[in-house]
Amino acid sequence: MKLLNLGCGARHHPDWVNVDFSSHSPGVLAHDLKEPLPFPDGTFDAVYHSHVLEHLPRAAVPGFLAECRRVLRPDGVIRVAVPDLERIARTYLELLEGAVAGNQAAMARYEWIVLELFDQMVRNAPGGEMLAYWEKNPMPAEEFVFERVGSEARNCVAALRSAEPRPRSAPVTDPLRVGQFRLSGEVHQWMYDRYSLGVLLGQTGFREIAVRDAHESAIPGFTGYLLDVEPDGAVRKPDSLFMEALK
Repeated sequence: MKLLNLGCGARHHPDWVNVDFSSHSPGVLAHDLKEPLPFPDGTFDAVYHSHVLEHLPRAAVPGFLAECRRVLRPDGVIRVAVPDLERIARTYLELLEGAVAGNQAAMARYEWIVLELFDQMVRNAPGGEMLAYWEKNPMPAEEFVFERVGSEARNCVAALRSAEPRPRSAPVTDPLRVGQFRLSGEVHQWMYDRYSLGVLLGQTGFREIAVRDAHESAIPGFTGYLLDVEPDGAVRKPDSLFMEALK
């Protein structure tokens, strides 16, 4: 099988063709994903990207998905993972009700879910308010945060606690620096749920669109590549919506 992993970051597998905006590994091809993919039509049996779509300008997403479809063979599978706006919104409303009612646990969790909803859309400096939250020791609602974000949060918090405390940086107010950061790719440009992502896939020409979970895929042996799950079976990014479709 020919398999393509787009926007792979540090999570890639040698059985896949791994592509990212910049390469920090010999096994990763550097390519601007806002440009056409550097592969012929019908090259791959599966295309996968995790937490990439939300970083692209909304207007660029249909073209990007069309490129994914172009490089797929007939009946090829696309698998997309994005932050799940529906689950974030439902959790926010549940915690809002609890916080208003005076529930202490809900109050602590409410602070995090608001950051999860907004911070990556509005931050003007690397890490944003999420990083400042992770630097707290003890961190409020720590197990809830780990449950929501998974190994990314656990690894970051462990690294922060093993390092010397760093002084808090002054807020970035220079318009040029803010603009450069917001165009750097870290911020979220849009959010998706099972309806809006399904509509996008359908409009691009995909069929048999379905919500999956982290351990379920039409890509043979997908779980074994450890792209969406950890070696112990834990979900790598528990806040994700996973969807698949066929060309």
